[in-house]
Amino acid sequence: MFQIRHLLLSWMALAALSCSPAPQAGGGIGGTGSVATVSSGPVTKFGSVYVSGTEYDNTNTLYCIDHDPCTRENRLKLGMVVLVNGVRSTEYTTNKTLTRIAEKITYEETVEGVVQAVAADGLSLVVLGQVVSVNQKTVIDPALQGAAPHTLDTVVLPGAFVEISGFVTGDGTILATLIQQESGTPHYEIEGFVKNHDVAARTFEIGSLLVDYSSADIAEMPSPTGQLWNGSVVFVHGDRWSPGGPGPYGAQLTATRVKRQGLGVTDAQEAEVEDFITQVVAPGDFHVNNLRVQTTPSTEFEGGTANDLVLGAHVEIHGALVNNILQAAHVSFENETELESNIATIDPGAKTLTLIGFSGIVIAVDERTAINGEGGASRLEDLRVGDHLKIHGRRGAGGLLLATEIERAAPASKVKFEGLLTSASDPFLVVAGLTIDTTAIPDNGFKGHDGIVIGRNAFFAGPPRGKEVAVRGILAGTVAQWSSVSRKDLP
Repeated sequence: MFQIRHLLLSWMALAALSCSPAPQAGGGIGGTGSVATVSSGPVTKFGSVYVSGTEYDNTNTLYCIDHDPCTRENRLKLGMVVLVNGVRSTEYTTNKTLTRIAEKITYEETVEGVVQAVAADGLSLVVLGQVVSVNQKTVIDPALQGAAPHTLDTVVLPGAFVEISGFVTGDGTILATLIQQESGTPHYEIEGFVKNHDVAARTFEIGSLLVDYSSADIAEMPSPTGQLWNGSVVFVHGDRWSPGGPGPYGAQLTATRVKRQGLGVTDAQEAEVEDFITQVVAPGDFHVNNLRVQTTPSTEFEGGTANDLVLGAHVEIHGALVNNILQAAHVSFENETELESNIATIDPGAKTLTLIGFSGIVIAVDERTAINGEGGASRLEDLRVGDHLKIHGRRGAGGLLLATEIERAAPASKVKFEGLLTSASDPFLVVAGLTIDTTAIPDNGFKGHDGIVIGRNAFFAGPPRGKEVAVRGILAGTVAQWSSVSRKDLP
């Protein structure tokens, strides 16, 4: 879920920009113009500021970090999901982008509070009744890092006070892009979907958190007597929490402020948003967070098709914001595909490689691919056939898998493939274009999210297409022998 942030101080100026003619001439033929922009996504790189891979000039940016006064001091960190308002400078005759300028960047954490529990594998934790997962892209504070890469310390974290930025992916579930230890005066914050709104009791739930808003500032919410808030994504600030509430890790929060999340503007000539699909209204008509998105026959798709616009899909959307609806010109699927195996081939000229056990999948490397790990690897040229790699990427044009991160690990025979199901018909799974035959996987190898055995029939029951799965096994020569598969949407 992308973080959608309010930019109240600059709303008037940005609304004026968004309603002005486009482009705005700056010198006649061959001159320059500008259009208003709004974007939301994680900070992915510095040297300027990159948000979801898009570069913004931050020379004169105003930063509004958490609840501190806005300043010109850049205190952003990698992984922070931010809201950017600014302008795109264009060449007048071609509309070619010359530069993007961030006028204001706003950041609020997704959840902040005491860690109630940590999963034994170090891949998730619970804060304020929300299950927070990590993946290879999650930036983890070194003080909270587990023994294995991209995992959490199961000893240090329980009871720790943490700040987490990320995407709300469903009811009570968050994918973290940044987890860091918090110090100073505790305050509690949470973003998520409202359910079980009780107007008389002035309470509602987010995941396994019961929120009491009887004394809260709700000026930015619809009147609770005229409209239930169920289904809306809200940001809640509180001053007290306690264990106890719905679910095994229930919690209670006394709210001081509740506001509905939004981009802060209803119209912008250019909008870019990264988030997870949380509601599908009709084919090509869906929601990410509180934002409605609509596609047209001219919408371009990368890494998938219109048929892949399903619940839980991770997408980047580019288009125009018109009356609070994002008209999608381009949709890119961030399928969060993860692979682990040994290198089969490397083509330095084409900047591609293949892995043993993943026949037909060609992995592309570009200047944005982060390469690290054993032996100080930092470039494609540092890798050798036979190296054991952990790769994070997404589907690209022509069937390529675009690698966003490559980690060289210690030699091993493990093989893993994790991503969204394209199709599933017992015994076959299709994940990111790769067909996996599960015939050899025993019945006790079919598992749910917590590793509980669910069996083959339960695994294939219902419409598993669009769900995230992880298939694991070992290498036997040049063949992957799959031994288990899990569905993250099942208990």
